[in-house]
Amino acid sequence: MADTQKDTLSDTERAELKTLFLALSLTPKIVENSLKNATLSRQLAAFCAHAKLSACERSRGQLLYDLAVSAQRDSLSDAQRLFVVDYVCDDRINSQAQFKAALTHLTSKLPASAFSPAPSAAQVAAFETACGVGVVVSAKDVSAAVQAAIKKNEAALRKERYHFQSGRLVGQVSKQLKWAAGDDVRAEVTAQIEALLGPKTAEDLTPTKPSGKGKDSSATKEKPSKKKALIVLKAPDASQYPLIKIQDTKDFVGKKIQLKGWIAQIRGSARVKFCQLRDGTGWLQMVFAGEMVQSVDINELMQEASVHVFGTLVQPPPGKEAKWTPRYGFELNVEHWELIGKSDSSIAGRLVFKEYEKEEEEAAAASTSSNSAVVAITSGQKVLFDLRYLVHRQHTPSIYLRLRSAVTQCFREHYFAKGYTEITPPTLVQCQAEGGSELFSFDFFGEPAYLTQSSQLYLETVIPAVGDCFCLASSYRAEKSRTRRHLAEYSHLEAEMPFITFEDLLECLEDLFCDVVDRVLKSPAGELLREINPNVAVPQRPFVRMEYVDAIEFCRKNLIYKDEDTKEFFEFGDDIPEMPERKMTDMIGRPIFLCRFPVEMKAFYMPKAKDDPRLTESVDLLVPGVGEVIGGSMRISDFTELMAAYEREGIDPGPYEWFTDQRKYGSVPHGGYGLGMERFLVWLFGDDHIKNVCLYPRYRGRCTP
Repeated sequence: MADTQKDTLSDTERAELKTLFLALSLTPKIVENSLKNATLSRQLAAFCAHAKLSACERSRGQLLYDLAVSAQRDSLSDAQRLFVVDYVCDDRINSQAQFKAALTHLTSKLPASAFSPAPSAAQVAAFETACGVGVVVSAKDVSAAVQAAIKKNEAALRKERYHFQSGRLVGQVSKQLKWAAGDDVRAEVTAQIEALLGPKTAEDLTPTKPSGKGKDSSATKEKPSKKKALIVLKAPDASQYPLIKIQDTKDFVGKKIQLKGWIAQIRGSARVKFCQLRDGTGWLQMVFAGEMVQSVDINELMQEASVHVFGTLVQPPPGKEAKWTPRYGFELNVEHWELIGKSDSSIAGRLVFKEYEKEEEEAAAASTSSNSAVVAITSGQKVLFDLRYLVHRQHTPSIYLRLRSAVTQCFREHYFAKGYTEITPPTLVQCQAEGGSELFSFDFFGEPAYLTQSSQLYLETVIPAVGDCFCLASSYRAEKSRTRRHLAEYSHLEAEMPFITFEDLLECLEDLFCDVVDRVLKSPAGELLREINPNVAVPQRPFVRMEYVDAIEFCRKNLIYKDEDTKEFFEFGDDIPEMPERKMTDMIGRPIFLCRFPVEMKAFYMPKAKDDPRLTESVDLLVPGVGEVIGGSMRISDFTELMAAYEREGIDPGPYEWFTDQRKYGSVPHGGYGLGMERFLVWLFGDDHIKNVCLYPRYRGRCTP
């Protein structure tokens, strides 16, 4: 299947495969290791080409990667492996247990000869039974199985408490419920253990030491140490300690201050503790020593507890700065502290102070701490998004939230500086702006209605009243795509301008994009942005201008295929999907205005080009690493032309009467665009997945929390 003759990858091939593997949501470390093995890389690419898969969520990408790895050592045929690929990409095999069962069954029960030409219906049915295809394990089933396992091990649990190896319970339940998701089982085991044992005590958080081999464990116990009595700390004169935010600490070095926030992480010993404080404006290391660790509340100093601290802000010696405060490098010597809100001891270890998309060796390093991580980078997608409310407390996700606010503000500043009016259009509608297959429909008091795909039509109705206008609202697409750049709900920034030409529209888009990036970098948030994306810069102007027909030719010349299997090239009228589009954009390496798409590819309201009626006055802005970020066009301003467009697309003009009437009363040339805020943020932050920049992403399979 894959080309095994060449044992190295060319620079071009390596770059293309790296883009593909990142789009499969594989970790950077896995991607890097894959690219060191040309055969494995080409095998994985061949799987994607077969399935016409250009991007997917991590769980599916991991299974395809594991299949490519297994191909290095198993004896399965290409047909057998592609058989598994089809099941993985159709989401019929979606767990490691199913995956392993599939390989075992193919090796022992469904030989390669069965695929000449194809397995019988009975053989397929036997395969699906062996792999648990279609089997649904409910949360109730998991809960009952865990409850039974805990009852069986209750005596040991009560004796060992939180030192009990919970993996034993997970193993027992997984053996009983073969097709249950491992993440679901682990989460239920943790919840039921906590319900049985209650909050962790200080002893529960103290690591146990194994006894010597062959010796009586009682003989190896350490002698009890003399513990100092806990004390009630004396409150200081608060007037000597101004209350500030972490973001303001740079102005208080060497001075006494007070802060309020949450303990993000804690480490150290009985004599000294180092804690990270998070207050929503930044992170700061605090040092607790002496009487501070003898406080009566010291056993409540846990991760995510909220505290009120008093102390002196100092500059640590060179090389001793806390790595999580690179912008300041200060730390607080605590002189008094008070507990504001306790944190349930079950939180211990649920957060890792690392971006959950970092490399695996960081996960290994994190696992050596006294706290085991429930939300770790190796956690499955389900765990990460079920516990999204905890993930937000981590360093990079919390920066994303603050940056998103700053970026939104900069967009509004851009518009207001140019005299635009902000509009608040409805999101419950009874007509479509794009395509019927992507609409979420619902019953609106007995009438059919939809969640809006776009507010463009409403903005067009107000330009005679306010002129240039914009809105920032949610839009909804009922797409079944599960790629790294698609969402079912997203923030849609849209604008409409009267009295413009197509070239004016391109100038507006270029100015918007560059000006907003410039504003963010010059704002107080610019420091945060450079922290997460050191390479960010205002794009070079002018942007590349490329017509659709030129893009088709570019793909042909640069061997970017419509179908990788057949090596078929794109032809006029073909849509250029995400992966080829990104290849082209990444090759050019600059923002591209892809202009003048064929009429049949675009919405009914886009006018035909005057010099070529096959084309429309339309544009997509493509940026490296993401692809399309903005889509825009001129709008049909002539009544007769708009009625003809309704007829051409088979659209009943009745529900659009309010929109069509605009062409009767002083219609003018006008145009506009829509920008996907999340895609813009992915590019700006240098991230690789749209879900990471959302508060609580909505996509196929997830509408919680």
